[in-house]
This record gives sequence, C-alpha cells and structure tokens, in this order.
Amino acid sequence: MAKIRSFFQTVTGASSFLLNSSLIAIPYLLFLRLVDGTNLESILPLVIFYTLRMTGVFLLHSIKTGAGSYSILMFSFVLGLAGALFGMLGTLYFPLFILSAILMGLATAFIKPVFTTLNFHKREEKAAGGPAEKKKGKMLPLAFVVVFLLALMALPGKIQTFAVMLLYLVLFAMAIYSTSRDPEYQFKFVHLRDTTVSLKGAAVFIIFFALLAALRIARRTMDAKRLDLVAICFSVAFWIAILIVFLKRKRAKLPLWLNIISLANGMCGNFLFIFGSFYIGALYGINAATAQVYIPFVLGMGAAMAFSGKVQRLFKNTPPIVVQVVGLCASLTLMMTPFLFPASVFLVSFFFSGTSSWLDRKFYETEAIPYERRLVSKYSLQDIGSITYQFVIAALILAIFQSYQLPTGAFFTLTENVVHSQSLIAAMDTAKFWGCLILAALLIAALIHMGKTCGNKKENNRLTKRGRKKE
Repeated sequence: MAKIRSFFQTVTGASSFLLNSSLIAIPYLLFLRLVDGTNLESILPLVIFYTLRMTGVFLLHSIKTGAGSYSILMFSFVLGLAGALFGMLGTLYFPLFILSAILMGLATAFIKPVFTTLNFHKREEKAAGGPAEKKKGKMLPLAFVVVFLLALMALPGKIQTFAVMLLYLVLFAMAIYSTSRDPEYQFKFVHLRDTTVSLKGAAVFIIFFALLAALRIARRTMDAKRLDLVAICFSVAFWIAILIVFLKRKRAKLPLWLNIISLANGMCGNFLFIFGSFYIGALYGINAATAQVYIPFVLGMGAAMAFSGKVQRLFKNTPPIVVQVVGLCASLTLMMTPFLFPASVFLVSFFFSGTSSWLDRKFYETEAIPYERRLVSKYSLQDIGSITYQFVIAALILAIFQSYQLPTGAFFTLTENVVHSQSLIAAMDTAKFWGCLILAALLIAALIHMGKTCGNKKENNRLTKRGRKKE
C-alpha cells in the first residue's frame, strides 16, 4: 500500500507537467479524427479547438489585473476537467464535442504560459534556499503514464476518444488536487470586479480568431472562394499590423532581434505541424502524417528536454541561443533536400524546443515587463508568428500552384488519401524549399542584428570605462 500511495503521489505531482506537455498535440489528433471532410458539424470541434488553442493567449494577455498566474492555472484546470468530461459525453451525443473543444482549447492556451511562469518561480525559490525536490523514483511513474497515453491513442474510433478523454479527466482532477495542496501558493478567488480587460488585446483575439476559424473551415469544407476571401482579409490585417508596429517601434520594451526570434520560433512550430502534414499528404497520403510528422515532432520535443542542455555544453564559448538558432537553420537546410524528411522534422523540433526553452528563461528575466505578463508576452509573440506563417504558407502554396498551372482546388486534396500528380508534388517541394528559406533567413537576420546590438553595447561599455580611467 505504501508503494501504491507513493506511485499515486508521484503521478499526481507530475500531472501538471503531463498536461502542459501533451495538450498541444493529443486533443488536436482526437478532434482531427472526427472530421469526415463534408459535414460542417464534424469539422467544428477541430476548428474551434485549434483556433482557441492558437488565439486564447491573446485573450489571456488582455486580462490586465485581478487574476494572478496561480488563479489562472487553477481556472485552466477546471476548464480542462469540464472539457474532458464533455469529450467523453460527446461519444454519445456528438454536439457536446463542440463544448469540449471550447473548454479544452482555452485550457490549452492558458496552461502553457502560466505553468511555465510558476515553474520558474519555484526554481527561484529553491535556488534561494527552499527545500530541494527529490527526483528519485519519479521517472518510472511518469514514463508509465506517457506510455499508457500513447497506447490509448492506438485504440479504434469512439473507444479511443472516450478512453483518452477519461485519462485527461483523471489528470486534470489530479492537477487540481496537487496544485491546491501546494504549500508555496495560497489560492485566492478572482473577483470579477477587480479584473480589467484591455480592449486592444481583446480586439487582437477577436480578429485572429475570426480569420483563423474561417481559414480552417474553408480548408475543411473545400470552399475556394472563402479561402481567397480570408487570404485577402488577412493580408489587409497583416499590413495594418506592420504599420502599427513601425509607428510604435521606439516604445518597444524588447530588442528587435529577440522579437524576431520569438516570431520565427512560432513560425517553425506551425510549419512543422501544419505544412508538414500537407507535404506528406501530397507524397504518401495524409494517413502517413502520423509516422512521418507527428511522431518525429513529439520525439524531437522529448529529446530536447533531455539533451538540449548537453548540446549547449559542447559549445561552452558560444551563447546558448546562437547554438540553438544555428542548429535550427542547419535543420531547415536539411529539410530543403528531398531526403530524410522525418529526420529533419525531428531535428527542427529538437532545436525549436531548445530555442523555446531559452526564450522562456529570457522573457522571464526581462524586468521591463510585469512579472505576470512576461511569459504571456512570449507566447503571444510566438502564436502571432505561428498564425501569420499559416497564412503566408497558404498564400505561398496558392501562388506556386498558379505558376505550375494547378487549380486552387488542388489545395484541398492535400489532406485526402488520393494519388497526387507529379506536378503537385513538385509544387509542394518548391513550397517546402521557400518556406524553409524564409524561416532560415529570418533567424540569420536576427542573429546578425543581435551581434551588432551586443557589439555596440560592449563598445559603449569599453569607451565608458576608458573615459572613467582618464578622469
């Protein structure tokens, strides 16, 4: 009984980490399997979950006061618990999947930044002399739950959906239990009258939500006219945003190179997950995306957690971000070639995750941003990059289709299990090349700007010290 109790406590303590690590991919795949390609009702859960997962951080960013990270984390767990419950009931009555998608989409968007913020806070407390956490014996229960979750993903149809949602229900309940008993925090109910909302942040959420939802619906319902209209609307919104950023550039709290890396990192994640599915769908059929894209993507993220720090230690005299970004550029270069696509997905995912972890630390240490807003700002930038690149890639593919004299409707066949023409495959190879090149160019430009900025600061410091010596 003592061993069972210890096992349960370990899994309960790791439940928040498991939710933070798996919610991005697993529910997406579950809702994706509900889509039949023609019925709008079957498309809505996927569209709503994905759109809220990508845009929910802007809603979180719009909350200015009255809700701290701990309160939002607990609120996110409650949302996820209700979402998992409705997901189980959705196997009996399909419309409940829509409620599940809304709740789980918001929970996924909220958990990542607030969990990371609190995790950094805990590390600081321990470094300042708090009690050290015992890690011995924690890996086995954690590995057991991960393997169990992957095994459930292999089950067929509704049984799979019910079983995975049941597991998430248990994990959310465990997370609420363990977090509420955490001695480092005291839960305080949020008073709505003390909470204010930024209209600008709410407007960004509404605009991105509407455009992204329309794009996903157009793709899933194979509506070419709607796709063209969404692309035009996004182009207008994009150029307006560029103009606003240009006018307010002097008031930016972060250096330009850091913003570019954050945006490009978000673009990489979207490029792997979304474009990778399209590309493999064109070559082998969409059913091959799990083995060729999703599994290498998840393995790359897992490997980064274990080995990213060791890779950085191999280059002691090089800043960690330079190691990560150069590795990311090299991986994107490999992806440009026609060989070893799963291997390049793994490597891009590895360095993408390592870069994201470095950005987490960098933003958390940025004193120019309020404590509760630091990681939210980082994930907002990353999601802006992800959403923007989704539209850029869609426009790029459509433009390349025109040059290859392919119909716009060919775009919708990329997610079908049909044999594609050689011209379409060649067009997707061209899109892959340019997509990788744009990302690599952005990252290299950011490194060059970082070198100049840091070089100027060192020179100014050197001149200042010389002037002081003369005095």
